[in-house]
Amino acid sequence: MRNLIILAFVFATVLTTSCSKDEMDDFTNPKNISGTTWKCTSGTDWDEDLEYALLIFTSTTAVEGWTKYVDEGEQKDWTGAFSISNDRISITYEDESFTGIIDGKTMNTTIDGETYIFIKQ
Repeated sequence: MRNLIILAFVFATVLTTSCSKDEMDDFTNPKNISGTTWKCTSGTDWDEDLEYALLIFTSTTAVEGWTKYVDEGEQKDWTGAFSISNDRISITYEDESFTGIIDGKTMNTTIDGETYIFIKQ
């Protein structure tokens, strides 16, 4: 009987842990994307002096855009807001906006008609 109780406890623990991990990997949930950083290193109209661009999600509604140019440090370019509906993300900053689709740890964005892929870091 004792072994049966221990086995049930282990099964429940594994089940709970695996569900929690799946929920944490669901970046279409603003709670899960908050506190994460996403990096892009190329795109259809990539500036050759740009090493990478970052999207840093600082809360469930706020995002920062950062860039790193060759021989320079990282710099914050803007602070904006985002919203997510299903797998679609909309980011607005200053008088600009762009959209993307979140697929696991990949975010395919369209900025000024060009495609850029951000990967969760």
